[in-house]
Amino acid sequence: MRRTLLRSGLLGLALLAAAQAQPASPRVQVSGGTLVGRAEPGLTLWQGVPYAAPPVGERRWRPPEPPPAWNGERDARQPGPPCLQRLTIPGEAPRIRGAEDCLTLNVAAPAGATRAPVMVWLHGGSFYFGAGSDYDLRTLAREQGVVTVSVNYRLGAFGFLAAPGLVDGAADGPVGNAGLLDQQAALHWVKANIAVFGGDPDNVTVFGESAGGISLCAQLAAPGAAGLFQKAIIQSGACTAPGQLVSRGAALRRGEQFAEGLGCAPTDAACLRAVPAERLVRAPVPGAGVPGQIPFAPHFGDATLPLDPAEAVRRGLIHRAPVLIGSNDAEGQFFASWLGSPARDLSALDYVGLTALLNGTQTPRILRAYRPEAYGSRALAAAAAVTDGLFACPANSLARALTPWVPVYSYEFRDPAPPNNLRRVAGIPRYGAYHAAEIMSVLGTPLPEGIGDPAEFTPEQAALARTIRSYWANFARTGHPNGPGLPLWEPLSASQNNVHALAPGGVGKVTDLRSLRRCDEVWGR
Repeated sequence: MRRTLLRSGLLGLALLAAAQAQPASPRVQVSGGTLVGRAEPGLTLWQGVPYAAPPVGERRWRPPEPPPAWNGERDARQPGPPCLQRLTIPGEAPRIRGAEDCLTLNVAAPAGATRAPVMVWLHGGSFYFGAGSDYDLRTLAREQGVVTVSVNYRLGAFGFLAAPGLVDGAADGPVGNAGLLDQQAALHWVKANIAVFGGDPDNVTVFGESAGGISLCAQLAAPGAAGLFQKAIIQSGACTAPGQLVSRGAALRRGEQFAEGLGCAPTDAACLRAVPAERLVRAPVPGAGVPGQIPFAPHFGDATLPLDPAEAVRRGLIHRAPVLIGSNDAEGQFFASWLGSPARDLSALDYVGLTALLNGTQTPRILRAYRPEAYGSRALAAAAAVTDGLFACPANSLARALTPWVPVYSYEFRDPAPPNNLRRVAGIPRYGAYHAAEIMSVLGTPLPEGIGDPAEFTPEQAALARTIRSYWANFARTGHPNGPGLPLWEPLSASQNNVHALAPGGVGKVTDLRSLRRCDEVWGR
């Protein structure tokens, strides 16, 4: 009896100690009220946290406003809905996901964090799909001791429609860049509140891939982003590449056509705001339809982004934040697969048409430079042209153009066989370092929609992934990626063009990227 009571008492003490060491419902006080989060071993999570008021009704297409305060405690143990979007995956029926009321973020903080570096993730998805909660940042936070934040921002027409009736105030006032303004609002929220989660509000790194990288590239030149971040990591998202951003005039012309397709005069804001949200997300976008093309791109020429970022960089009119920037060795395979068929290679007509759509008057030169017989298939030739012309060369040119103003670290991700569950098509026997493949290494967690899983890494790939996470986190801490036990990564010299190649079993400097990618010979980018 005495032994049983002793065992019961010891068990009770152990359970009490465990409960005290790992509270089930951690609470923090932020500007809107009290949040109730979720504890995991070595980590605390707060999800679905509002950083702006719901952008619905009269707030649709307006700059974000502060979120209303709440009474009592707010449950922050589940992510909020994605921003409303139409998700189209090859081989599947399109589906609608999310909600118009979507401006939330998610925070993961390592246990015991005190003034830890903060890393804010901007998701990709061509500005029309994706969500912050599609990406699991817990491994990065726990392993590297950083506080991570992922953000939802308005997408598609909700985030980037420009139409004359939506101009607020002066002729150059905000219109068409609501998604960029959402990102700035989220960063203001981080600056004001992240200290209660153990983060350092004066050491914020924004990192993003694809549309997230393009966003960050634009934010470097956006006046409203001044002071909101101290470092930038741009993954496969050079906003200076053709078609990534558009002029204000081009954005307004597309917006006028879109409004007319909805039965609204382009000057009638009330009509546009009365259109049901699901009708907006289903409506066809004039001129869109190529895989990877941005249906509604951010634009320059208004108060949000006065200058084309390429011009802003040339003139040094950018925020003075160190930049880590690069792309992947085989970006284009991902996009070419959307057009391909399991039964046959791209037809000659498809190949020429795609090249013409992406390159306009430069098409004959591109077709001569990227002959299918040199690559093994038309799909691989098209993919190589996309990789070089839209990713590798623009990223390298942007990196070099930034060097007079800020420290720059340039990379190319060269894993020849990262895990993937992409659809198999006849023209692409291998995918290589496809678009978004590096995210598995940066975050240490699976890609959305089951595209790839680091659980399938080889030992060499897993070692590379740990190196990459260390580089990224070191950069967030100090402004340079180097640390004990890591291969030296030198700052980029525009004359040497020393790019850091990231490959399993082989990390180190290369200087021939421009000739390999034919940047000067073919692209002039």
